Amino acid sequence: MAQKTWHMFTIITLIFTILSIAGESASSTAAPWYENLPAVTMDYKVHIDPGKEDCYYQYVQPGATFYASYQVLKGGDGMCGFAVRHPNGQLVHPYEWRQSAEYADQTSTGGYYAVCIDNQFSKFASKLVNLYLSVIRYDMWEKYAKEVEALDMNINNFTVSIEKL
Repeated sequence: MAQKTWHMFTIITLIFTILSIAGESASSTAAPWYENLPAVTMDYKVHIDPGKEDCYYQYVQPGATFYASYQVLKGGDGMCGFAVRHPNGQLVHPYEWRQSAEYADQTSTGGYYAVCIDNQFSKFASKLVNLYLSVIRYDMWEKYAKEVEALDMNINNFTVSIEKL
């Protein structure tokens, strides 16, 4: 009986260990493909309903430069609110009711920034807003530019060689 209990304990421990390892590998998801690029830029045209606020989230690598801007293209008085919240929860760009505004963080500590566009003061008019978000890792960008330049030199050398034939 003791040997049967020992085998059962070993099997249960083995199953638990395998499930734990499988759970850890399943929970550690790979980063989205764009998070490791030297620069990511997005330009959106968004529709904000009257009396509503929409927030958009952008991941920024530590040390990267984050830039966000908006401009009301049409609707109502042509103005809306714009605010940016740092990944630590601090409001780094407080709400301002304007036609356009921008925010830049030159050396981010990293994390998800929240960029919110607010149309709460408008009771009837929706707004069409251009939202521009950019994340640049200048250290990686310089490396990328050198690689592209080297590739261009190789292509030019190849083209010159072919022309001589």
